[in-house]
Amino acid sequence: MTEAMKEGAWPKWPALAIFLGAFLLAAWTAGDYGVTWDEPPYFHASDLHIAWIAEFADNLVHGSTGKSLDDERIQAAWHWDAYHVPHPPFSRIVSGVTHALSPPWVDKFVSYRLGPALFFALLAAVVYLWVTELFSWPTGLFAALSVGLIPNMFGFAHIAVTDMPLAAMWLVTAYCFWKGIENWKWSVAFGIVWGLALATKFPALLIPAPLLLWAHIFRRDRYANNIMAMLLLSPIVMIATQPYLWHKPFLRILEFLYEGVSRGYRPETNYPVLFFGRAVYSDSLPKYYTFFLTAITTPETILALTLIGVVVLFRDSARRPAMALFGLNALFILLLGSLPGAVLHDGMRQMLSVYAFMAALASAGFHYVAQALGQRLAPVKTLESVRNVQAKAAAALAALLLIPSLVAVIAYHPFELSYYNRFVGGLSGAYARGLEPTYFMEAITPSFLKYLNERLPQNAAINGLFANFMLEYYQQQGKLRRDIKITDDKHFDYTILLNRRSIVAVLDARHQLDHIKEGQPPLASVALGGVPLVMLYEAHPR
Repeated sequence: MTEAMKEGAWPKWPALAIFLGAFLLAAWTAGDYGVTWDEPPYFHASDLHIAWIAEFADNLVHGSTGKSLDDERIQAAWHWDAYHVPHPPFSRIVSGVTHALSPPWVDKFVSYRLGPALFFALLAAVVYLWVTELFSWPTGLFAALSVGLIPNMFGFAHIAVTDMPLAAMWLVTAYCFWKGIENWKWSVAFGIVWGLALATKFPALLIPAPLLLWAHIFRRDRYANNIMAMLLLSPIVMIATQPYLWHKPFLRILEFLYEGVSRGYRPETNYPVLFFGRAVYSDSLPKYYTFFLTAITTPETILALTLIGVVVLFRDSARRPAMALFGLNALFILLLGSLPGAVLHDGMRQMLSVYAFMAALASAGFHYVAQALGQRLAPVKTLESVRNVQAKAAAALAALLLIPSLVAVIAYHPFELSYYNRFVGGLSGAYARGLEPTYFMEAITPSFLKYLNERLPQNAAINGLFANFMLEYYQQQGKLRRDIKITDDKHFDYTILLNRRSIVAVLDARHQLDHIKEGQPPLASVALGGVPLVMLYEAHPR
């Protein structure tokens, strides 16, 4: 146990400040992003969940719960579209609640996105608490800032899908497991939190693997309470939060397991990945793909500090168990991508949970670099008159190490999902090397829609190709003019092309882009650093 843990004198109030700050920042910027590929059905499913909960509460008051508990009604509310909404409902319940509680002046899309903003805030606060217990509150603050300034993390804090919720629940589950080693009350919390994680996304089923391996190595005589909570509490929480499992629970749990395991083998749930100019499926990607992609989408200073943190793991015997827990979780998440049936499309989306553990390791690296710097400065006579020179040097070091990440988030916003670091030359270098520049449709921003509404002529016909469904959704929601005709017929005036090149290559091979002349410049585009993400072309007869 470290001195910070023994003394218990570290301030806990910054955790609340971090939570509020992270939430408010994500909420303030949530409207900057276009609606992403999966969000429309998730929004609708959230509405169905909340409507059922409200109906159930009303029927409970009037003693007629049988109406709500009818299996057909439950399936309509909780299993409405298993293809487009395949994951358990916990994160959608949270988004549904934030939407229902939002005042009328809050944009509809933003109101749902307050859900992932809450999960992002929770993750940042728990990173602070955990690292502070191990090191110090400045190191904990560095960890919270690090995880919040990883561009992909900040980007997914604004998208109402399951990836940020899973990342938060994975970290909180690991934290409660670690605390449960010493205190049975935290074991109870672990059982509840893992149950909620199971109600969030399929990979949560595997969270105990690195936790139990760690416990058997470092605390093999202390984790019985965690096992009991995991076996007795978590299944109850998982089923209680998923009404779909209330009827035929064993059969439907098997259905849930089959859906999760089989996604990588079904063509309708597997998409190509652009890897050095080739469109390949998950099972054809090299085994190092998850490590490679993580290395080129993490800010360089945080990545370097993470590697220093791994070295620290072997040198600091007092903190080694906790550091090993960070490392095992990070390694396990990345190794999941090497397992048969793994689904790896959509950039870092499937590995998003790794970043929190990397930030914790990076904070350890920062702590020891700051200590070494302080020891070098202490005997310098010219600095003897400077008060708290070591603390000031540590603060300056933290700023120096975090500014590159801050600059990246600002420069890429709201296209953080397109971030690549300097190891591949940034986005432009990655684009030249044949990596995917964009994939999730967040690049169809409100400002691009405004351009279409203001510039397209009356009754213009546009073909958005594989994004037609999203343009239709915008039109239904009043974000795109009603007179604009969205079509996939042969006759149209304009084409909107999302530069997801793994799919664009397929369209080109099928001659679905023949209406765009070779070398034809777009009428307008959404671009970043000279790389086009979305393009508007005038269509020419084939």
